[in-house]
Amino acid sequence: MSTPDAEAWAEALTMYEQRYSYVLVGPRAHQDWVQDVAAIMRREATDPRSWKWIDVDEGDEERLEDPNFPFVLPPADPEGAAAWQAVLRTVPRTSVERLLVMLSTTWLDVPSERARNHFDSRRPELERKARVILSRFPAGTSFYANTGYPDVRTGNRVDDPDFYEMTTGCNPRSQYDWDLGLIAVSDAEVGVFWSFDPR
Repeated sequence: MSTPDAEAWAEALTMYEQRYSYVLVGPRAHQDWVQDVAAIMRREATDPRSWKWIDVDEGDEERLEDPNFPFVLPPADPEGAAAWQAVLRTVPRTSVERLLVMLSTTWLDVPSERARNHFDSRRPELERKARVILSRFPAGTSFYANTGYPDVRTGNRVDDPDFYEMTTGCNPRSQYDWDLGLIAVSDAEVGVFWSFDPR
């Protein structure tokens, strides 16, 4: 798939407009990309292409009290940043499309979405949008998530996770107990795709 334009990107991001999500791509300005992620979470970065982004907390009372809300930022010191990064899991590109779709579901859980929201009829369109998002990031991009992905049958971690299976845990990066996200790191850009469950 070719690289999307601004219109295709904006249309693809509509998959996140019905849930509590934050999506922004910022410039890759540091060798240690955790610093770029922190800038994105602090809302100090802007999309280098001036494309659409999503921040449902913009203007909310919590944001006025804490500009970083709802994120818990990576520590600024190298050791703390390394520890923050260490709990992330590398995600192969082959699994990213399904992760992007899972992050758009109401319960951040595809099996629950199947049971309640006619997921299978919506799946082709969600996957098309996820491919548009993924196409922004060239070959060689690294992907990271804050969720483990064990094989639900054995409990063992797998190298090629299927995010349409039950999500069994996360390492929260926010003030909530449950949030799931994807970080995409290319030579030029860093993307943060995060969804929260405030219950």
